[in-house]
Amino acid sequence: MINFNFKWSIQKTIVLSMLSIVFITTSCSSDAPIDNPEPEEPTVEGRNQFTLALSASPTGETKVYTQALTDVTAGVTVSYDGKGFEIPSTRTARIFGSTDGKSLYNLDYGGGRIYKFSVDGEESYNQLFEKNVEFAMGTAYPRWTKASEESASIHYASGSNATRVFDENDATKFIRSDVTLRIMSVGLNNLTFGSIEEIIIPVSDTDLEPYTINVEGTDYDHYNYVGRVDAPVIAGNKIYYGMSKSAYNPENPCSGRGCPPAIYRNTETLVLDYPSLTNPKIISTDIAKGATNGYRTPVAYKDELGDVYQIISVPDNTYDTNILKISNGDYDETFKFNLSDLLGENTRSYGWFYAGNGIGYVPYLRSDETNSNNDSNWSVARVDLYNGTAIKMNLPTNLWLRQYQSAVVKDGKFYMAITPTGKNGNVYIFDTSSTSPDGFTVGATLENLAEGTYIGIY
Repeated sequence: MINFNFKWSIQKTIVLSMLSIVFITTSCSSDAPIDNPEPEEPTVEGRNQFTLALSASPTGETKVYTQALTDVTAGVTVSYDGKGFEIPSTRTARIFGSTDGKSLYNLDYGGGRIYKFSVDGEESYNQLFEKNVEFAMGTAYPRWTKASEESASIHYASGSNATRVFDENDATKFIRSDVTLRIMSVGLNNLTFGSIEEIIIPVSDTDLEPYTINVEGTDYDHYNYVGRVDAPVIAGNKIYYGMSKSAYNPENPCSGRGCPPAIYRNTETLVLDYPSLTNPKIISTDIAKGATNGYRTPVAYKDELGDVYQIISVPDNTYDTNILKISNGDYDETFKFNLSDLLGENTRSYGWFYAGNGIGYVPYLRSDETNSNNDSNWSVARVDLYNGTAIKMNLPTNLWLRQYQSAVVKDGKFYMAITPTGKNGNVYIFDTSSTSPDGFTVGATLENLAEGTYIGIY
């Protein structure tokens, strides 16, 4: 067990602190097992184990601390003043838990290692396994996602290392960018490694066509290519990976920060056969224009009927927030769900949470009022995908939900940790059947020790 004294003075120049509460339970829905996909069950009975994690970056380096409780209802106060078990992290810890609440898993993002801990109560966590994934994945910065109670997916695609392909008969004629995706399954029982699959991501017809960007007064032809891959979801015998795009100009090459952003002309998703992770193809639609990989918040879910619902994120406020439907391996272009139109205000979102039976909750930036993701100007909307409705919930103002990571369903109720920037907050328990903007009760008090916000319940 590692204890620490969690106190610091707040500086205006300090990087925005991030706080997270992690809710891990004894019985939870899981996505399809890695070897035998099964339907998802989002509503779960019998939760009684809570692991709360605090993530903070007062000096720019993110640290994560945890403690286990048995209750987050009204009357309970959650505090990290002098409390917490430190989860190993270099740049940040990416954690998830088992559905029985007995195990906690961590990817040390930037350190290239994964861990499994037993949850023994309060600040007691016993490290059971530690494995190095950097050599297998070729990077200390892979992403990972829980695929089932038995397995996780670790995946990495680096657009900055793309192979630029030119015409073999004309070295000045650019053709495409080839990006390699590496995927490895991990058995969660003992953190055992599965086989590593490596594929070249197919280049769509859209990305083979150039478009013009003006750079410092000069027009250049740019071509989109895949920059990141993340947020996989399993449905039937397919696995769907979200993607973000970057822009490349062969006449004035540039990659990384400071380069012109990609202009999205459609929405695309990478599809692989599952569990073989073979036969890659791209599916696309013109209904929306944006990225499908998200950021920290989940992006795609399989509903009870086996369809996938996926939120689309955008680099600026040019486009609306859309949720799209993937059915039978392709986009269903008869389904349209535009959050901005339904709420009557422009919105931007990087993920959402599915609560079951077509109901979800979407953290979103009110982009009519601000164009900065770092502003504390976020809200939460309840969406009904089956009936095509959206309601803005009456939550506190001054919220920052850019990095909100997880929420859970218990007994037909939906749990989120909502904390205004720089103030104490609460666990909010939403009645998923209520269509009222006040359809929730207020649970445990979340003590805020610094300017920031809690970012999840797992």
